[in-house]
Amino acid sequence: MVMMAKKNNHLRSLGEILSRYDFQKDKYISREFQKYGYDLARVLGDLENRSLYIKLAKEESRAVLEKIKFSVLESKAVNKKRLFLWKLGQYHWQEKLEKGRLKKTFFKKNPDKVARELLGQILVAIDEKGILRAGQITETEAYFGQEDLASHARFGKKGRAKAMWGSPGTAYIYLIYGLYTMFNVVAHPEKEAGAVLIRALKPVVGGKGTVACGPAKLTTWLKITLDQNGENLARSSRLWIAGGEKVKKERIASGPRIGVEYADKWAKKPLRFWVRRSRYVSK
Repeated sequence: MVMMAKKNNHLRSLGEILSRYDFQKDKYISREFQKYGYDLARVLGDLENRSLYIKLAKEESRAVLEKIKFSVLESKAVNKKRLFLWKLGQYHWQEKLEKGRLKKTFFKKNPDKVARELLGQILVAIDEKGILRAGQITETEAYFGQEDLASHARFGKKGRAKAMWGSPGTAYIYLIYGLYTMFNVVAHPEKEAGAVLIRALKPVVGGKGTVACGPAKLTTWLKITLDQNGENLARSSRLWIAGGEKVKKERIASGPRIGVEYADKWAKKPLRFWVRRSRYVSK
């Protein structure tokens, strides 16, 4: 179901708009709104639901409706109504999630603290076709600097690991086995090194089920590529993290990171965090 944004930034369905449409109450909607809404329904081939488009004409930006309408009419889509409503939903999600973008200061803390606080936040990606997908973060791993024997930074400030000394809030993306993209965000206090690996998401926009339960699965679903390595998440138009739900301390579980058995005493440190009893985790 396509969602619309209220003034208080909560979302509602188009079905809810229709259910609240009262002809007696709304019959005094200006003729201009009625005409535009009727014409919009007509060109989209959806006169049966013209009351919806009249309501949209009253509540939505005309410039936004026109932009979406022309992009739909220029497409080869058979179901133009469906495409129009989907694009309108994408617009509202993007507007909402951009307003909630986390600032650089959020990431200027120790990696383990950032890893815990990222649970419940929303990772957002817009692919090369302009399609927005987003998921709520449900599992993370924290990596420190040279002292952390499981961290890329253990080899010092060289190669790809240099990114871990970079600006907090920067995307750190690399390949494993030459195949799978891993998405991390640089996180550390000033003059230190560190990053947080995002391991799993609960789909919010553009997906469902366990499509993003695993670090490689989530980057595949979000279409995150090496080309986005180094993106400033506080400013990027195609990749960022937005504020979501604050996960209570008692709902956060922790344990050793996965696949770091070689890291001596660091292998057992509880630096993996996940939402307790969530089905949207990798293990």
